[in-house]
Amino acid sequence: MIASTRHRLIARGDLPGSDGGVYNPGALMTDEGIVLLARREIDYRFTPIVHAERIVLDPDSLALRSHRTLVRRGYPDGARIEDFRLIRHAGEILAVHTLVHGGRIRPMLSRLTERHIEPAGSLIMPFEVEPIEKNWVLFEHRGVLHCLYSLDPLTILAREGGVWRVVRRTHNGWADRFVGMLSNSTNLIPFRGGHLGFWHSIVDRRYVQGAMMLDDRLDLVAATGVLIDGGDIRRGHKPGVLYTSALVEHAGRVLAFHGEADEHVGVTIFDAEALAAELEGHPFLPADPVLLDLEVSSLGELFSLMDELRGFTAETGNPFVWLLTDRRELRDIARRFGVPRVSVRESVAARALSGRVPNAAGGVERHRRSAD
Repeated sequence: MIASTRHRLIARGDLPGSDGGVYNPGALMTDEGIVLLARREIDYRFTPIVHAERIVLDPDSLALRSHRTLVRRGYPDGARIEDFRLIRHAGEILAVHTLVHGGRIRPMLSRLTERHIEPAGSLIMPFEVEPIEKNWVLFEHRGVLHCLYSLDPLTILAREGGVWRVVRRTHNGWADRFVGMLSNSTNLIPFRGGHLGFWHSIVDRRYVQGAMMLDDRLDLVAATGVLIDGGDIRRGHKPGVLYTSALVEHAGRVLAFHGEADEHVGVTIFDAEALAAELEGHPFLPADPVLLDLEVSSLGELFSLMDELRGFTAETGNPFVWLLTDRRELRDIARRFGVPRVSVRESVAARALSGRVPNAAGGVERHRRSAD
């Protein structure tokens, strides 16, 4: 882990009406200074009464210069908007953020002025999404607004004529290296000829984060280990939560802004050259998985296969195994078994990858994919 320093910038209760915390800021460098847009909660009931707080920091000292609550307009009655990530595009300041409404949680796109926040066009994916979705992040590439939907499979979309289309969907096995989820943390910023972002996961009930890079071709070329660990956040509303939500590069530093314990706004500061070197020293290597078609006729047969896979990965040096099926309901069931180093994936994109075919007996052999 490279050297960094961490500072709390704005604490719960520092701003009026923040007894429920002020945290999870988006951030953007402007002529005024560093503009944050944080989630301000009046208490911990998590009602629709949640505010978008615009905060301006001095870019060098990070001292608070000003703040104001943005007036929201155009959102459904009773909806919550929260966890804003900021980007400048086509002369506007946009935020991708979570909308909680009607039993669904999903990201949406909004527009900011100095005093208002309002919807700014659709963020509708051209494929089926889950009822609960979070952590879609944005970046600009060659003048076009892009959305990084997920890290594994690496799924990137571009907005053209107001419509989002998939420009990259690549299974890489990164998520298999985590017991829990692997997710986006920040909008991506330009960095060393590519796009810098942070990832996060949850390990033993604490948030951990690291850096990742896309190159100019939108390939995932680097991913560090853990750079920010919430393990030392032992007090607060949510101990262990250090949620990095924005990046700003300024004066030789990369500023990683975060929410702390769902209470405070803080920042972890990295030397930009040291971070670039850390990324260079951690090139991303896709997995070389065993590929198996998931073809079962009963839950009993699925249970038997999963039990054999537990033994197979241990006996053969713990390879990664990808079970391939285009049946969504079968993927959902198979994932619940939680077999280490075994993931269940759509076969359409993953089938193009070459992989080892297991030479094993029993259920694994019966369900193995024939070599291409």
